[in-house]
Amino acid sequence: MPLRRCLHQLIVIAGVALLAACATTKEGVLPDTSGDVKPDVVWRTSLGEGPGVTYTRLKAAVNDGTIYAADTGGTVTALELATGDRLWSVDLEQPILGGVSFSQDQLFVSLREGTLVALAAEDGSEQWRSMLPSEAVAQAAADNKRVFIQTVDGRVTALEREDGAQAWSYEAGMPVLSVRGTGTPLITDRLVITGYATGKLVALDKVLGIPRWDVRLGVPDGRSELERLVDVDGSPVMDGRLIYAAAYHGKVAAISEMGEVVWQEEGSTYTSPELALGSVYLTLDDDSIQSYDMMSGARAWQQTALKGRGLSQVTAMGTYLAVADEEGYVHFLSQVDGGLEGRILLRPRPLHINYPHQSEATNWRLSRGRDFGIRSNMVDTEEGLLVYTNAGDLALIELR
Repeated sequence: MPLRRCLHQLIVIAGVALLAACATTKEGVLPDTSGDVKPDVVWRTSLGEGPGVTYTRLKAAVNDGTIYAADTGGTVTALELATGDRLWSVDLEQPILGGVSFSQDQLFVSLREGTLVALAAEDGSEQWRSMLPSEAVAQAAADNKRVFIQTVDGRVTALEREDGAQAWSYEAGMPVLSVRGTGTPLITDRLVITGYATGKLVALDKVLGIPRWDVRLGVPDGRSELERLVDVDGSPVMDGRLIYAAAYHGKVAAISEMGEVVWQEEGSTYTSPELALGSVYLTLDDDSIQSYDMMSGARAWQQTALKGRGLSQVTAMGTYLAVADEEGYVHFLSQVDGGLEGRILLRPRPLHINYPHQSEATNWRLSRGRDFGIRSNMVDTEEGLLVYTNAGDLALIELR
C-alpha cells in the first residue's frame, strides 16, 4: 500500500476515534443512574409565576411543620409541610427578590424596590418595612436583637428586630465587575461573617459593625476585568468551630473563628458549601461536584457526568446529595463516592409539543415560553426535599 494512502487511512481512523470519544463525553447529555433511589412527589402546588429567567434563588424556610415560601410576584405563603395545604397567604404588592427567613416567630422578606419586610409567622401580618441601601437577592439572617442583610451594592446592614430601625451599616469597595448575587450572612456569638465581590470573606463585629478580620479566597489575575473577576457569591457555613466558604475564581477554605486559615483548596464556585458526613460538598462553576474532607481539605471524589447541565447548589438529604439542573431534573448522588443513584423530572403541568430534532428542554420552552428549570436552593426537611421550580411550583419529594 502506498505510504500516502496508508497515512490517509490512519488519519481517517484517528478522526473517527476522536469523534467517538467526543460523543461519549458530550457535556449536557443526561447520564445513566444506578436506579437504586426512587424519588417520588408527595405533593405539588403552584405559588405563582415563579422566578422564570430572573436570576433569583428564592429559598423557603421551614419551622415546626410549617413552610414559609415566597414567589417573585410578591406573595408570601405558609403551607403545612406534610400535606402542602395552605395556612395563609399575603400579597406584599412588590416583586420579591430574596427568599423567606424565619427567626423567633418572625419572617423577613426583601423586595425588589430595596425594602426589607418583617411579618408575623403566625398569620403573615406586616410588622414593619425598612428601606435598604439597595436590593437584596439573598435571605436575611437574625439573632435575638437584630436582623442582618447584605445588598448588591456591597453593604451589610443591621436592623433592630423590634421596629426595623438601622443599627449600623458597613460598606466594602466594589470592583468594576461582579457576579450577580450575594450570600446570607453567617451569625455567630460575636460576628457577622459574609463574602464580598473583592474575593474576601469579612467578619464584622455584631454590635458595632466594624471589621474584625478578613480572609482572601480569590485573587484577581488577568489582563481584562472579566479575567480578574472574583466573588464570594455563596453563604459561609459553620460546623463546630470552623467556618467553610468558597469563591468564584478562587478557593474553598476552612477558617477558624479568629480568622486563621486551617486549609484551602482549589474550588471555583457560585454556590455555598454543603456539610454532611464529615465532608464538604461543592458544585463547581464547571458543573462538576467535588467532595472534600472537612478536617483536612483532601479531595475524596469528583462527579463530572453532569457537566453542562446548569447545576444548582448541592443539598444533603440523608446519605445522599440532591442537585437540580436547568432542565428541571433533580439528581441524587451517593455521599460516599458521588455515584448517580436516581433522578426525577419536575416538568410543568401542561403537555409539551414534540418538535423534530429538538431536546426536551427546547420543546417545553417553546410551548410555555418560560424557563422551567430549578435554580433556587432546595431544603431538606423531616418529610422530604422541598424543591421550588423556576415555573413557580413548590414540591415535596421523598425517596423510596
